[in-house]
Amino acid sequence: MMNVTGWIFALLAQAAAAPAQPALPCWLSGSWQSEEGEGRWTEENWTDCRADTMLGTGRGGRGEEARSFEFMRIARNENGDLMFWGQPFGNPAAGFRAVKAGPAEIVFVNPNHNYPQRIRYWMEGEMLYAEASMLDGSKPQAWRYKRVAK
Repeated sequence: MMNVTGWIFALLAQAAAAPAQPALPCWLSGSWQSEEGEGRWTEENWTDCRADTMLGTGRGGRGEEARSFEFMRIARNENGDLMFWGQPFGNPAAGFRAVKAGPAEIVFVNPNHNYPQRIRYWMEGEMLYAEASMLDGSKPQAWRYKRVAK
């Protein structure tokens, strides 16, 4: 009986010591648009969570002119870390590791990237907010999105 009890306690201790891996931010899925002043706009589209992966696209512009685009992916790397991979303008993907994740917020960081070093998404009510900044929060670029039907 002692061997079984010891084995159970060892398994429980091992499970407690292992850090919990954050879940994908499934609340991010859908189509999002931001209308800004002077005819500027930004939109992001995220797939539903499937096979532990989310795919995203983004574009922004002014009036009828698209001025930026990005391909994005949220998935686990070979170590099991939850990662955001961004490819603005089709450049090689830059990876950012999730350091904070909850039911309405996720933060990704890459201190070795020139800019941004931190990418944060969060929900407030029905609004989606996104911010790109340096690791310390300086030089922020922020977006406020509303969900749109497609």
